[in-house]
This record gives sequence, C-alpha cells and structure tokens, in this order.
Amino acid sequence: MVDFIFQICSLSTIMREYTAMHSIAHLPFKDLILSASHKSYCSVSEGQAWNVPKPLMDHLEDCLNSSQLDAINAGLSRKPFVLIQGPPGTGKTHTIIGLLSTILHSSPTSIHSNGGTSRIKPRPVMSIEERHTHWRKASSWLTGLSPRDLIRPIDGDDGFYPVGNELKPEIVKSDRKYRRHVLVCAPSNSALDEIVLRVLHRGIHDENNHVYTPKIVRVGLKPHHSVQAVSMDYLVEQKLASMDRLASPGGKSGEYVNRDKIRDTIIDESAIVFSTLSFSGSAIFSRCRRIFDVVIIDEAAQAVEPATLISLAHGSKQVFLIGDPLQLPATVISPTAERFGYGTSLFKRLQEAGFPVHLLKTQYRMHPEISIFPSKEFYAGSLEDGDLLRNSTRRLWHKHRCFGPFCFFDIDGAESQPSGTGSWVNEDEIEFIVLLYHKLASQYLTLKSSSQLAIISPYRYQVKLLHEKFRTTFGEKYNQSVDINTVDGFQGREKDIAIFSCVRSNGESRIGFVSDFRRMNVGITRARSSVLVVGSASTLIQDDHWKNLVNNAKERNCYFKVSKPYASFFNDTNMEALKVQSKMEKKILELNEFVGQTELITDHIELGHEGIGNDGMDADDGGFDED
Repeated sequence: MVDFIFQICSLSTIMREYTAMHSIAHLPFKDLILSASHKSYCSVSEGQAWNVPKPLMDHLEDCLNSSQLDAINAGLSRKPFVLIQGPPGTGKTHTIIGLLSTILHSSPTSIHSNGGTSRIKPRPVMSIEERHTHWRKASSWLTGLSPRDLIRPIDGDDGFYPVGNELKPEIVKSDRKYRRHVLVCAPSNSALDEIVLRVLHRGIHDENNHVYTPKIVRVGLKPHHSVQAVSMDYLVEQKLASMDRLASPGGKSGEYVNRDKIRDTIIDESAIVFSTLSFSGSAIFSRCRRIFDVVIIDEAAQAVEPATLISLAHGSKQVFLIGDPLQLPATVISPTAERFGYGTSLFKRLQEAGFPVHLLKTQYRMHPEISIFPSKEFYAGSLEDGDLLRNSTRRLWHKHRCFGPFCFFDIDGAESQPSGTGSWVNEDEIEFIVLLYHKLASQYLTLKSSSQLAIISPYRYQVKLLHEKFRTTFGEKYNQSVDINTVDGFQGREKDIAIFSCVRSNGESRIGFVSDFRRMNVGITRARSSVLVVGSASTLIQDDHWKNLVNNAKERNCYFKVSKPYASFFNDTNMEALKVQSKMEKKILELNEFVGQTELITDHIELGHEGIGNDGMDADDGGFDED
C-alpha cells in the first residue's frame, strides 16, 4: 500500500539535459567548458568586441553605479563567459536591462566587409536540419512541456509590478547592418517573467539613447498575466487574426496556416527571446534559422549545470551567467545525485576554477542595520549601502527596539515532525509570530492593507500551519496583508518587514538544512526596513553562522529573550520600556538627570556640611567620585 508519492524528477527536463550534454562538441567554447581552468580562461583574447555609442554610454554612466558599469564593460570583451554576482538588493535586473541595451545597440569590432554588406564572422554551428534531428533523437515526448516550468510562488503577491504603464513599441532607426539575436533564460517562470516585465515597463535604450520596447517574445508554459501580451501563444493568435482580416470575406486564413511556421517566424524576428532553461530545449528552438549571438542566464547559480547547457546549444558566441552562489542553490531531490555534484551550477564551477567574477557591490534594498551582518558574514564586508538608504527605509515602527531594523527573538519552543511529511514545525514559534504580527498590524494600520509584511520559513509544513493559524485568527482575507511562504519561494522578492521562523529547537542541536548558510542569507535579506528572526538560540548557535548572528544581535542590543506567556512581552509596560528615544529625548533625559543630580548635591551640602567655599574640601565631600 502506497501512503504518499514523491516526484523524483521531470523526465522531459532530464532528457533535454542529456541531449544538451551531447551537444557540447558543437559549441565554439567546448574546451573552456570541459577544462574550466583559470589558465584556459586567460588564454582567450582580451580585446574589446563591441564599441558602445557615446549617447548610450553616457546614459549607462548616469544610471549605473561603478560596479554595475564594470560588469557591463566586462561583457564588451571577447571572453565567451562573463560571470556577474548579484548579492541581495544590488540591482541585478537593472544591470541586465543595461546589458541588453548595450548588446543590441553596440557596434561589433569584428565586423568584416564583403561586397558592401556587413556581417559578423561566422562561427561553426550545426545546421538547422542537424539541430532538429539532434533534438528529435531524444524521443517524441522530449519536445513537450517541462513540469519544472510550472513552478511558481504560492500564496500572496508574486512580486510583480502592476500593469498598465508598459512602453509602446517604437520603430528605431539604426545604422546597424546586423541585428543581434539574444536569448534570456532563467530556471523558473517567476524569475524569467520578472525580467520580461522590467523590459516592458522600462524599455531598452538605443544607440541614440531613445527608449523603446524591442520585439520580444516570451516562450513557454503559463507566463504571468502581466506579460501575456508578449507570450508566444498570444502573438500567434494576433498574427492569425491579422491574416484573417486580410483574407477574402468569409475566409479564415488561420485554417490553412501552419502554426509552427508562425512560431518560427516570431522567434527569428524577435530581438530578445525569453525562455526557461528547460524549455529552451524544446522543438521550437531546434527549428530556429538564426543563431543566438548572446545568451543571458539569470539566477544562474540556482540552475544545475546540465540545465544551463540546454540554453548554450544554439550557437551563441558569448554567455552571461548572472546570479549569486551565496544564495539558494538548485533543488536536487536525490542525495546520490547531490553527492556526485549534480547540484553544482556552471557558475559555481567556473568560479571555483578561477574565472573572474564581477561583484555588484552597492545594495539599494535593506536598511543599513540589516545589511551589516550579511555583508560581513557572507561577502567579506564588501557590500555598500546606497545613498540616503537609511532615511528611505526608516519606518514609524522603528520607535520600538523590538520592531527595529534587525531583531532576534530567542524562544525555546518545541519542534515536531508530523508523520509522513518529512518536514518540521514549531507551534510555539507560530503562537509568538501571530502575536508579533497582531501587535504590529494593530499599531501601524498601513501594514493591514499594503501587503508589505512577509513571514518566511525554511520548512513547507511550518508555512502550511502558519497559513491555517492566520486564517482562523484573522479571517479568510488574511493574505491580503501578509505574505507567507518558504525561503525557496521568496528568493528575489522583498517586503518592508520580514519575519523569519527558524523552526528547529531541540536538545541535540540538530538544525537540518537551516544550517545551509545560503538559505539563511536569503531569509534575512528579504526585508527593506525590518527583519525579525524568531528561533531557539541554544539550538542555532551550534552552527557557526547562526552563532555569529545571535552574538551580533546581542552586541547591537537587538536580542530579546522571550518566555511564556508570550502575550506578556507585548503588554503596555514592556512596550513602553522598549521605546527608542530620539536624540532630542536623550538630551532632555540627560539634562534632567544632571539637574536632578545637582539638586541632590546641593541639598546634601546644605544639610550636612559647612564651609561650602572651602578650597580644602575633599572630592568625596561634594558628592563626586574620584576619576
């Protein structure tokens, strides 16, 4: 009898990865992938491949910080791989938009004239027929949709901007004779659609620094509703409707048109094609008549290497791997596969081989009191805070120390493992978090309607119980004001307040994958103004990173030991004692203390001593201690 079923993997994705690995021989930089050494990387020519028009470069210098600009400049070289590391809040997507503008509107220095036309020197790639045959060999179901493409954030908002202000496409007059073809990929739909939406909202800058929306298409399964207008299915239907209007009255041209040919045309005519890594191995890509000159992979450190190789099998000359190995890795179900290195990303392997990594150094998300710890603990203190960030992330609730930018609540709760779940829960933490949320939301009403508060936990069953508790306590519409999700479901997103539930609490100091510093890094860097960590210090401090966090909280006077009944922590007397005094209030208090002390001294002298002006009086007699 089967009690429950686990999904081990997606066969279509595995076969696409297998096929991509067999395509390595056709890649122009196959030796670099196979050898992956600093020596082999340095042997590649350092010359500049692209010249950026001055108006565009002036724009980039105005809107990008120095580390973002350095990353883009690195992409102007002839290096086949460019690694860009984007720590939390450092403007990774903003850098990608700048990179797209540069790629689409720079003049290649490797142009060769031939009979009055300009072209890029061709690289050896498979023909269309070879590619299509190669892909078909994997079996008929290989070209289907990947279940991995279905993964989306659950519950609460999904981190997308509101629709309605997309830029309208414009015709851009350009002197370029060669149209570049770019493939942008990500491991998941949510990460991919975030970039698509940014392109639609912000546009691309051309060589004359004019903003426009280029021809783009989002290929794959179930794109977010805000990017439907550029999805493949929508564009195909629009094309068919246009053909129907041109057909004879009563005729339906769509009945006689091969939809695959329309899809092929859309991909070939698009300047930027967006796809998940897995779907870039589907049949539609094997029929492309134009190779992709450049591949940009976002969240590259969260993808297994074979999945990354799928997107490289289209003849690209340069690959940008953008991500952060210090945040979440790829999810690998099989311990055996993990042990043999299947979970290692291409980004991580090249980094360990000595390939240079361009770090984005300025963060624009977190209050400086939040960024202090992750910068020191994970990034060797290299993260810098954006200008005026302290003021822009200051909130009313900071007037209480327990709602400050960085807090650790030490709770000796009891963990448990529900039968058959393989997950862990801590109902004591849930009880405290409900009270913590209620106190915040009742005192600061904007938190009830803004959906700017998140509750995050590493364990899925803890998230499930949090949802149930909030539903019974606050009603069915609770998720309009609070977003509850796993750490994995929250990467790349941010809120004003993030409450992090650690769950693990036991006498054996076992903390499972809570000890994964990458999950810890993601969990404590989702907040703009306040990150409130709830956990058992005695259990967590057995791990070095968590020990450092607890000690850091104690040193900064933002550690709070909480005992039952938890409601007493939030009573009026305690909350009054936890108020933060402003500089003016501190000055007044110091002055009052000084005045009070002076009055006591005067009373003491008048009542107990004579000879007030005697120079021979001891220091003790005046009520002062000696230095």
